[in-house]
Amino acid sequence: MLQSQTAPQRIEQAIYWRLVVLSAALFLPYGLHLPYFPVWLSARGLSDVEIALTLATPLVLRVLMLPVITYIADRRGIAATLAFCACAMAIAYCALGFAWGLVPVFLGSVLVVTAQGSMPALADALCLAEIRRLHLVGLRRIQYGRIRVGASLSTLIMMLLSGVIVSFLPGNKIIIALSVLGLVPAGVALWIAQRMGKVRFDHRAQTGLTAERHALPLAIVVIFASAFVQASHAEIYSFGTLQWKLSGFAPAIISLAWALGVMAESILFFFGGRYIRTIRRALMLLVIGAAGAVLRWAAMSLNPPPVVTLGLQLMHALSFAATYMGSVLVLGWLAGPNHRARMQGWSSAAMGVTMAASTLACGQLTHLYGPRAYLAMSGLALAGFSLALAAVFLRRRLAVSG
Repeated sequence: MLQSQTAPQRIEQAIYWRLVVLSAALFLPYGLHLPYFPVWLSARGLSDVEIALTLATPLVLRVLMLPVITYIADRRGIAATLAFCACAMAIAYCALGFAWGLVPVFLGSVLVVTAQGSMPALADALCLAEIRRLHLVGLRRIQYGRIRVGASLSTLIMMLLSGVIVSFLPGNKIIIALSVLGLVPAGVALWIAQRMGKVRFDHRAQTGLTAERHALPLAIVVIFASAFVQASHAEIYSFGTLQWKLSGFAPAIISLAWALGVMAESILFFFGGRYIRTIRRALMLLVIGAAGAVLRWAAMSLNPPPVVTLGLQLMHALSFAATYMGSVLVLGWLAGPNHRARMQGWSSAAMGVTMAASTLACGQLTHLYGPRAYLAMSGLALAGFSLALAAVFLRRRLAVSG
């Protein structure tokens, strides 16, 4: 009897740790890429506008590619598609080490960021599909937030090490470290693709994008609410490190600033999941996150000193983590069984449009106004906050269950 009770638990734990390891591996390069890839682009001779164009173009391309990628994933297997994207990212990082001149650097960067940007939606779809499958057989201990914290912790560790890494591999040599880090998610994703069962198309299920057809408007509003708030991070993602260096921040302070943001999001992911078990609560988390983004960017526009900046980085738990987890959980619960990857893919595609537009605007705004460009980011977050509030009332009007 004891054996029959513990066997399912061992299976559940094995799946949980596989997903945690996958999540951590996929986001490992982000800890160095996010703060220092723009620095590497600058070391390759690209101007602020060219850096913005290089970072924004893959976001536009993601809009075209993600619907195709996620369609293939739903039909042929999410894990296998994820492994393909991870391998493409690793190859592109290695190729960039030999790229010089605007066009080769631009093309290689587009491939890196496009492949990298496809992976979170696929990873989320795989995690939510496995969680739903376990729920159907009565195993309910796995929480999305505790899986996602693996990604945050690996990013945090790498951000803490990023200052040391860049001191040994400065400027053009940053790409060497990124190439090595890119091999980790490729290897783990290939292992997961072999070990975990594929989530395939179920011809017996006749649902559309959402399991409840009348819930589609709610999904659309949530997608764009999240997209606007996440796009408000464009300024800090693209020019945060460069601006802090111009303000005289030491490399250790810059690394700490990025690390504090990831540490804050890790805490929310780890502890928040146990309380977010309904669509209503997930929507409230989305609202709170959007409100935090409005306040964070308004304060950043004042070009605060290092101590205040470090404090504001803790608000990443709201502007990013709360917004991200709230939207992912809502969309995961609303998605039809044959559209798990595509639901997350459409959300990521919408984020790609808004992030691309925001990043391009930041290139010009930063050139003209410096840190005051964050005021535009605050306005963008305010638009997302308004849509998040609208989603709360729309759920009630549509009588969406949960």
